[in-house]
Amino acid sequence: MTHGAEQKTPLTALRGVGGKVAERFSSLGVESIEDLIFLFPRAYQDRRNPKSIASLRSGETTTVRAQVLSVSERRYRRTAALEMMVSDGSGLLVLKWFRYGRWLRKNLEKKFPPGCELTATGRIDVFAGAVEMHHPELVSTADGIGPGIMPIYPLTEGVSQHVMRRAVRAALELSGAGLEDPIPAGILERYSLPGLSESVRSLHLPSEGADVAALNRGDSPYHSRIKFDELLFFQLGILRRREELKEREGIPLLDDRGMAERFLRRLPFRLTAAQKRSLEEINADMSRSVPMHRLLQGDVGSGKTVVAFLAMLRCVSAGHQAVMMVPTEVLADQHFRNISAWARDLDIPVALFTGSLSARKRAGLGDRVSSGEIPLIIGTHALVQKGVSFHSVGLAVVDEQHRFGVMQRLALKKKGRAPHFMVMTATPIPRSLALVVYGDLDISTIDEIPPGRRPVQTRIFTESDRARLHLAIAREVRENRQVFIVYPLVEESGKLDLHAATEMAREYGDRIFPNLRVGLLTGRMSYGEKEGIMGAFLRGEYHILVSTTVIEVGVDVPNASLMVVEHAERFGLFQLHQLRGRVGRGEHPSQCVLMVGENVSVEGRERIQAMARLSSGFEIAGEDLRIRGPGDFFGIRQSGMPDFRYAHPIRDGALMAQAREASTELLSGGVGLSDGLAERVRCFWGGKLGLASSG
Repeated sequence: MTHGAEQKTPLTALRGVGGKVAERFSSLGVESIEDLIFLFPRAYQDRRNPKSIASLRSGETTTVRAQVLSVSERRYRRTAALEMMVSDGSGLLVLKWFRYGRWLRKNLEKKFPPGCELTATGRIDVFAGAVEMHHPELVSTADGIGPGIMPIYPLTEGVSQHVMRRAVRAALELSGAGLEDPIPAGILERYSLPGLSESVRSLHLPSEGADVAALNRGDSPYHSRIKFDELLFFQLGILRRREELKEREGIPLLDDRGMAERFLRRLPFRLTAAQKRSLEEINADMSRSVPMHRLLQGDVGSGKTVVAFLAMLRCVSAGHQAVMMVPTEVLADQHFRNISAWARDLDIPVALFTGSLSARKRAGLGDRVSSGEIPLIIGTHALVQKGVSFHSVGLAVVDEQHRFGVMQRLALKKKGRAPHFMVMTATPIPRSLALVVYGDLDISTIDEIPPGRRPVQTRIFTESDRARLHLAIAREVRENRQVFIVYPLVEESGKLDLHAATEMAREYGDRIFPNLRVGLLTGRMSYGEKEGIMGAFLRGEYHILVSTTVIEVGVDVPNASLMVVEHAERFGLFQLHQLRGRVGRGEHPSQCVLMVGENVSVEGRERIQAMARLSSGFEIAGEDLRIRGPGDFFGIRQSGMPDFRYAHPIRDGALMAQAREASTELLSGGVGLSDGLAERVRCFWGGKLGLASSG
């Protein structure tokens, strides 16, 4: 029997599992016996040392082993209870159930008749001298299950722990020793990993001498084996994908005809060592006939865009088009302005392609792009819509790639014949997680901030500091600086006690600062409106810009020196870091004020304190991983990567390294994977293996 095999055994093959029960299991993702065997306990209770009834104390949760004396119903003034009296010789214990049905009494009397020995687990209460345990979990020793270590499973409505354990035991008995182990014995021996059948049985039915603490931490040898399998299947898929990409024939971009040198001479600053190193890696990739697949990551303000532009210059000089796709029209417009200014001196035309273009402009621009007349194209997801074609795409760049769905990134790559492909992100992450999020991309990291960038001071304010905030805003404006104020909502919500951008823009303009010019920017505005507002703010026509997170990425206003984030506890760490990065881009000292509400969760408080303490995006990435874990880390699920059910790619970094070593060995031997292992890899990746390279 192989988990993940195409031929699966239905749950109804198990004794006592009918169609209705099988339907309930399906909400847990369990459709077959194979699925059930690999649904492992979420926790374990140590019931190996039952306590005597005489030693029980109110408030403790424990296990007792006793003999049933009687089962009866007892009426109280407003309710009734079902009571089972048990004894272990040291005292009496009343097991009690409220709000019960007739079926419960019949079931208890049938399964636990007087004289039957059982174990009961639950919370102890003492009332009027009587020791009681309410709604306990009972196990009859006649079932062959002693106190031992009890697995606790994830449940769904209509499936109790008893039903789940009985079904799992039946599934294990049916499978017997038939679990096919897909991992070669030599690899298991090298990493001291137990066999698959042994691991599965030990996780469901721990031995009497098992280490409960290790089981509950999830770091027992049996957990390690299951995690190793998942990480190995992941690595094999990634490496196989890399080999496939090497077989594709791309466009070698050999020379930039001196364009980069001409451009760099005109730049008012020099590239940092990290920018130069990243550019060398990119140029080396693009000079080969194998398409580049590279991630360029760097902190906010590290200078990724100029590196990307130099790569685009190399592509254009070789006679091909370079396309950059960004997530928002505001960011597209800013990239277009910057790149147009750089390209103007080199006589290279640039196009801006967004969803807000009129049909007439779109048609005219589309003709010039498809003919190759315009070699540099900046745009939003409108670039990948039907009807948009290119003459010869040699390089596709995706900025802030995690904001796009995997299919959009894949669609951009398909606009050319195996173009070189680069994704950029200002969300720098550890290499181990980058391997998971970005799959088979090579990684270039800009880990320096250009000289002249001032650190932004971060302060935490509450509502009682509102007057201080207004004084800080007035002080910045008096110094001829400008201010961002960001809100999580566009309009007030009746369900949430939150201020919102629209109402507060009026409040700031009409009442708080009637002598200042206050602008409003939200994602609901048309492209023309947003462009007009941002242009006016950039020219200094507004003192204050009240906005939603539409300005989160890429917006560059050098004169803005104060960022105020309202309801900061509602934002993620990287959102806050991106927003903070909108200031400190000029020569003036800058600060970020995080306005925090009163009822803040523990996790929200951790995020806010981390923002005040840390300034580096790499440090913030580590903190975000610690707080949230990789599963929620800016949406791994849209990256085209498979879901990890058991392994934690960061916490299990040592296992990840072993899995990578083993996968390299398995694929380099020339023998190929066994049918069982190849099937497990396919099942783990599902239909996502073809998407991995889209970043």
